[in-house]
Amino acid sequence: MGITLYCFVFGKCPFIDEYILALHNKIKTKPVDFPETPNISEELRTLILRMLDKNPDNRITIPEIKMDEWVTQGGTDPLPLEEEHCSMVEVTEEDIQNSVKFVPSLSAVILVKAMLRKRSFSNPFECPSRREERSMSAPGSLLMDSWPFRPSLKLHPSRRKSSAGDGPREGELEDLHEDEPFS
Repeated sequence: MGITLYCFVFGKCPFIDEYILALHNKIKTKPVDFPETPNISEELRTLILRMLDKNPDNRITIPEIKMDEWVTQGGTDPLPLEEEHCSMVEVTEEDIQNSVKFVPSLSAVILVKAMLRKRSFSNPFECPSRREERSMSAPGSLLMDSWPFRPSLKLHPSRRKSSAGDGPREGELEDLHEDEPFS
């Protein structure tokens, strides 16, 4: 919850790294830095620091958060008690059996999983290589896709993999030639 509150307030995560192991190390060891803007109250700063305490034994608990000075605006706006607004919900076997009425096809599940992995909900059938690219030497209005001839990358016949398997192995760079017009 501390990371979420920090992100809501500052619009970014307190710990950022490209590599997951380095990020994990920063979370475990690096102190929380607060940006200069926006300027936050000392109560909010204290709450975030207590929520992000490295030691779980010292970290603020949910009941303590509900009574925190910043959350309750100095005690003037307390949160309702759990007993007033929370009740136990019983789930029966029938509820469980009736909870899933339709399971999508396996291909749809795989497609959604691939989209989540890419962190993109754009058209999954659109070829990413067809994006318009600007030529660095052309005037601003000319795009590479608007040229009548677009270089086509082809494998040189001498480098094509034969049935004997004596061509380039997987992971090796192949000889490519840009010599055919785009059709």
